[in-house]
Formats: sequence, C-alpha cells, structure tokens
Amino acid sequence: MTGIPENRNNHRRQRINRLKRMIVSTVLALLVIPNILCIAAFIRISGLDRQITELTARLDGIAMAVSIEAQEPENDFYADNGIIETSGEVITVVQDERLSSQQSTAGTDDYETVRRVCLTFDDGPSANTDAILDILAQYGVKATFFVNGKPGYEAQYQRIVDEGHTLAMHSYSHKYQELYSDIDAFEEDFFEIQSFLMDVTGIQCKYYRFPGGSSNTVCNVNMKDCIDFLGEQDIVYFDWNVSSGDATRNYVSTSQIVNNVMMPVENNSWNTYVVLMHDAVGKETTVEALPIIIERLQAMDNLIIVPITDSVHTVQHVLPEEENVMEE
Repeated sequence: MTGIPENRNNHRRQRINRLKRMIVSTVLALLVIPNILCIAAFIRISGLDRQITELTARLDGIAMAVSIEAQEPENDFYADNGIIETSGEVITVVQDERLSSQQSTAGTDDYETVRRVCLTFDDGPSANTDAILDILAQYGVKATFFVNGKPGYEAQYQRIVDEGHTLAMHSYSHKYQELYSDIDAFEEDFFEIQSFLMDVTGIQCKYYRFPGGSSNTVCNVNMKDCIDFLGEQDIVYFDWNVSSGDATRNYVSTSQIVNNVMMPVENNSWNTYVVLMHDAVGKETTVEALPIIIERLQAMDNLIIVPITDSVHTVQHVLPEEENVMEE
C-alpha cells in the first residue's frame, strides 16, 4: 500500500517540475522576445533611414534637373537639334553644309589632313560629372564643359580644371525667361557666371554657349545684341554641328546616342566637329554611350579628340532667312 502514495507523489513532483519549467520558459520568452523584436526593429529602422537618406539625395538631384528643364521652353529640344519653332510653325534649319562652310578657314595647316572632334557637355555640373570625368581620364581624352552656376559642386568645377579640360560658360541661371528678358539681364547673368567660376577655380573663362544655342528664337532679346556684347568682352561663343540627341526629356537609348554622334563624323568631311551632349541628372545613357563614342573616334584615321581652345575653328549657327527650309 505504501508504494501507491509514493508513486502519486512522484507524479505530482514531475507535474510540478514540468509546470515550473513551463513558467520559467514563458517568463524567459516574455523577457527575450521583446528584446529580439526591439533589436530587429532597430536594425530595420536603421536600414530604412539609410534608404530614405539615399532616396532624398536622389530626389534632390532629380528635382534640380526637373527645375532646370522646367525653365526651358518646350521647343528647346528643337533648338538643340537645329530645328527652330516660331509662331507655331516648325522650321528646319539645314545646318550640315552651311555649318561646314561657316567654319573659319584660319588655323594650323594640319586641319587639312587631321580633323578635330570636340566633345562638349552642357548644363553641368551634376551627379554624373564625376563619372564623365572618370571615363575621359580612362581614355586620356580632354573635353569642354559649358557649365551653369551651381553652388555645392565646387569640387567638380575644380576637377574639370585640374584634369586639363576646358571650363566654359553656359549662363549662370539657365532660366530663359530671366536670362533673355532683355540685354541688361543677359549681361548681368554673364558677369555672374564669369565671376562665380573665377571665384571657384581662379579661371577667367573665355568661351560661352548660349542656352538653346545662338540660333534660338525663344528669347525676347535680339541675339545679335548678345553676340555683340560677348565680342566686346573678348568672349568666343560656340554652338555645335553634331547633336547627341540627349537634349530631349524623353528617354534616348545608349545606342541611339552613339549613332547620333558617329553618323555625322563618319559620313562628313568637315574639319571640325563640335558634339553637343549634356551633363545632367537623368542623362545616364549619355554616360554609358561616352566610352563607346570615344573608342570609335579613336579608331578613326586622321582624327583627334580635343577640347575647345583658341586653335579650334569656331562653329556658330547663322540663320539667314533664305536658308530656312519649311518642314514638310
């Protein structure tokens, strides 16, 4: 009879021990799980914070690019590609033959045997500037940067100069309605970008590119007055005779940019090619196309890639009325 109570006691002790273990496990779980969840939440929040920071930086860059593009008239794309829009009518400018004949015949004798290609980048600096400079350095190529006034990019302005590229002016604001409102506004903007670049780099820039080109017709001021003013300041302005096509706000593929640049160079015998490209957020395909363009240019005979200097023949848009051809 004594064995039965002892067995019952053993079972009871086992049940109590199991209950104790369950209670301890539950208490430990209640203590540990919140800590684990807190740690996981902290890690997650830290990751999200980094993502938010990165996205904010990207959005700031995109906002800057959008604000610049929003300042440009819708027909700026046409101006950048030799198509001028006036009074609702689209006029196609026949540039090929005219621009080759408009180039100065003065210069070194080897222009007759060695052609020049000037790679030029408008609207910078931007988030893409360093990538462009890296590619140019990789291939040992010097280019020309027609820049705007953008505080915060001092390192990029200085790098352009330090690495032997030509730093040139493309207006301070790039705001058409302000820049081209009258000749006084144009002059004020010019002196602002000139002094800004002098302060940042110590360089007295001597080359200028008009936003929209000298052939644009979207401004209120007479472009001849602007050209005369630049002449009085001993400033040489450059347009372009080859467009990469990346001025459009629409997506342009890497291969299309390469074709847009290479077709005129491969199919014409001009002595100077000034290639229009853009250094701006959203122009990543331009960056992707750049090494391909350089390699194909460097593979061509009797052709060199040079920055704009005094020895480069000027390429300037001239639009006599009789040379305008209406688009069909």
